[in-house]
Amino acid sequence: MRDEKRGSFFFCFCTSSFVTSLALFFLTCVPAAWAQSESINGSIRGRISDPSDQPVASARVTALNNATGYSRNVDSGEDGYYVIVSLPLGTYTVTVMKDGFTTLKFSEIVLQAGREAVVDGALKLGAVSTSIEVSGGAPVLDPARTNISRTISQDEVQNLPLTSRNPYNWIMFQPGVSGHPNPELGIPRTLNTNGFVDRINYQVDGMVDTESDRYGLRLFPISSVYVSEVQTVSNSFAPEFGGTTGNIYNVITGSGTNNLHGMFQWIRGPVDTTARPILLSSTLPKPNLLMNSYGMNAGGPLKKDKLFLFGAYEHLYRALPVAITASQATLAPLGIPASQFGTAPSVQHAQFLDVRGDWDINQKNRIFTRVNYFRNEYPFNTAVGGMNLISAESDFRDRAHVGGLQWVGTISPQMVNEFRFSYPYRNEKHIAGALTGAQPAVTISGIANFGGSVSVGDVFAEKIPSWNDNLTYTRGPHTFKGEFGYSRIIDVQQGDSFTQYVFGSVAAYQAAVSGANPKSYDTVNALIGNTRVGYISNFFNFFGQDSWQVRPSLLVTYGIRYDRFLSPSPNTAAPFPFSRDFHNPSGDVSPRLGLAWRVGSKTVVRASWGMFYDAPPTNLWFNALSNDGSGRSFNASLSSSSPGAPSFPQPLTTATAPAIPSVFTVTPNFKNAYAMTATLQVSRELSKNDALTFVYVNTGGRQLQWLHNLNLINPLGSLLDGRPVFDPRVNAGTRANPAFNNVTLQDVGTSSNYNALEVNYEHRFSRGLVASAAYIYSHTISDAPDVNGFEQNLVYVEDATNRLRDRSNSYINRPQSFTASLVWSPRLKVENSLVNRVLNDNELAILTNIASGDEQNVTANANLNGDSLVTSITRPLGFGRNTLRGPNVYQFDLRYTRTLFSLKERFRAQFLTEATNVFNHPNVTSLKTGGVLVDATGCPKTGNGFTLDPTHCGQVTGLPALFGTPSATVLQSRILNFGLGVRW
Repeated sequence: MRDEKRGSFFFCFCTSSFVTSLALFFLTCVPAAWAQSESINGSIRGRISDPSDQPVASARVTALNNATGYSRNVDSGEDGYYVIVSLPLGTYTVTVMKDGFTTLKFSEIVLQAGREAVVDGALKLGAVSTSIEVSGGAPVLDPARTNISRTISQDEVQNLPLTSRNPYNWIMFQPGVSGHPNPELGIPRTLNTNGFVDRINYQVDGMVDTESDRYGLRLFPISSVYVSEVQTVSNSFAPEFGGTTGNIYNVITGSGTNNLHGMFQWIRGPVDTTARPILLSSTLPKPNLLMNSYGMNAGGPLKKDKLFLFGAYEHLYRALPVAITASQATLAPLGIPASQFGTAPSVQHAQFLDVRGDWDINQKNRIFTRVNYFRNEYPFNTAVGGMNLISAESDFRDRAHVGGLQWVGTISPQMVNEFRFSYPYRNEKHIAGALTGAQPAVTISGIANFGGSVSVGDVFAEKIPSWNDNLTYTRGPHTFKGEFGYSRIIDVQQGDSFTQYVFGSVAAYQAAVSGANPKSYDTVNALIGNTRVGYISNFFNFFGQDSWQVRPSLLVTYGIRYDRFLSPSPNTAAPFPFSRDFHNPSGDVSPRLGLAWRVGSKTVVRASWGMFYDAPPTNLWFNALSNDGSGRSFNASLSSSSPGAPSFPQPLTTATAPAIPSVFTVTPNFKNAYAMTATLQVSRELSKNDALTFVYVNTGGRQLQWLHNLNLINPLGSLLDGRPVFDPRVNAGTRANPAFNNVTLQDVGTSSNYNALEVNYEHRFSRGLVASAAYIYSHTISDAPDVNGFEQNLVYVEDATNRLRDRSNSYINRPQSFTASLVWSPRLKVENSLVNRVLNDNELAILTNIASGDEQNVTANANLNGDSLVTSITRPLGFGRNTLRGPNVYQFDLRYTRTLFSLKERFRAQFLTEATNVFNHPNVTSLKTGGVLVDATGCPKTGNGFTLDPTHCGQVTGLPALFGTPSATVLQSRILNFGLGVRW
């Protein structure tokens, strides 16, 4: 239930032809740098020919934005080719003029983020004063694209169901991605892109929106009221894409135009219209699932054709109660009040603000600036539900401030420069709430957690000032592009503050409370010392690429990218030598190649290959800085018989740092993880507005991070499957370095492999309908659990001496996935005016998510190999990693909008209703899989209910009923919202 929690900056302003000087400065003076360079603009390219299909040179091609009046023009080259780059998004009219030929005019050319519209002009002989208008827009096949991508359009953004009010959930509705939606404001869960867990590069207007500490976290929440469209790229092959082995999710914010436009919307989810949570006991009352949101936006001109303003605001109240499953009857002897049971009343109070200004300074320069603010007060965010009673909870506070700027300068008709700068800042913390108990926290093993909370006091604050500058130059059939970029990542992290007493039984706890035995606990735990760590990382990048129109039917995009990730300064006095110096690899060079080949007029074949480097999560270095064995801070865990062990309920604040500490460190051979990805696509135009694409994807992950205990030596023996069994004692015969106990090494070198067949369908908006669908048949395997991610963090391998024992299905291996989205506004004409009114002014939107169940580990009730780092994840003999699959997921979301009345075709009053999980399918995503009873050899005992091969205990041929029992993690039950709104 927890939210995804976890300097200085140089800027030069040049006078005298600002854009030219700035471009030259970046091209000559700045070191290679890293930033988000993916275009948030659009381009138009094509070929001008005469009636005999010969190229026409010096034809004037003009693109006019219908909403803002902005226009640009270029002349076609000797080979007839032209490209107009870095155009603001919107709908354009393209005009082609040449003496001796009639004028061609193409209307309704829609430019979406990062896309190129291909507009070929076949001129006819005649007077230039004669105009021929061509309607229908650019080809649906997009023959200039080599990647696997999709743009979620403005119509979809406005109408798709979104009961969560979380636009990040739309990430699943694109080709090549599968996962689960998030009912809160965080990222969707268990995302699989190219076989990697949560590898998403989040952006807003092409600028930083990715939290750096772990893989796959967005930096700040966003509101749908200021989203115009979303650019998604699940396999990104142009060198301009970087920072991830997975997916680009780029949100484009709304902007003003010459026409005043806006909306107001109020949505409410009454308690009575929601279904009971699936796992809630029938004896408990239905919790309050109220949702209340109101949002608005407006945009328009401050000066026609020149200066535009857009603003948006949303306030969200959302109750997200979580069932408490701890047994009140079992705890009855303790006299705990009934108010500590039932449900944890988790609530989000979130506010979003966005203000954007766009200024077309002149024909050669345009600029936009954007400011965002977000705040979230979230009582009962963490340590809620399940075995946590009310007093164990912690509240969450979250703030984000973001500023961004883009300057596009036309240096010449063939040369355009784009400069972007952003400065996001986020600060989040967990604090004790009004109902959080006083310390110490109490855990009765397997029964309940109460008293105080173990989840208060942590802080995560991050600032990422960044800039990037790219220059585009067109010459004949070539479009060259190069960029420098830089990000300075300034992080502050602090751990939780608590004392926790762990008791083995209710009777043991009673003995301590009564004073009969103040040391009847098993262990007392605390985080001791100064846990606050501040550190700064620097990321750079450079790329150069060329889009080469080899012939009218063949476009080749090729180039190279270089990334450089510089670690924070290490602690040169760290006790363990690996932590005194951090290795920064310098060879992160990524070649890319992609082609798009038009086979006839209705088929496009695309092929591509490339290397992609992950930006390393900064927790890689934070773990080493904060757990270096110096005693600055440490996790204290004392048994009741240990010297200095306190009497319950005294806080544990003065524990001595362990004489033999455990440490976290980074391998001195650290290398950045990368992927080698190849795709083959065949796209076929079914009609003017429909296309079907068949895709094969192969991705190999290399140098992936993994965790293991570096210090264990001289195993006592081995299990029947070959896993070594180590001695838990600490001495020169059991530890490679006896000055330390466990040495957790953040190592590299593991690999993964992903193969997928995809079928993608697109219906471009026409006749009131826009639709898309994506089916994936895939297999993902890896030889170690993923680490330094939000969903898989600090997870170890079973046997560091032979990683092949862990080679198995990946955590996000999801063999089959189908997603679809549809928005339909039927336009019907009948003679009866009443019937005509009823049949029209309706909009229906549907989201569909059908997928294989999640992979899960079966774990034993005992530590089988003596490595204390893997105590809770040890697998019994006969079970590979992630070999148990949960039930399939079936979720259908629906939204219906009715226009009640309209005034002058400009002002529309609307009623809407939307539902998540319409059929209330019990989408269980996690099963009870732990606690398998094993014998001394690690074999499951027959009492588990397994059917075992008598010749070898590892041959498990049956599963007990226990493993079909759902745990506390499920997707939402049916939620039904209603709303009123106006649009103009």
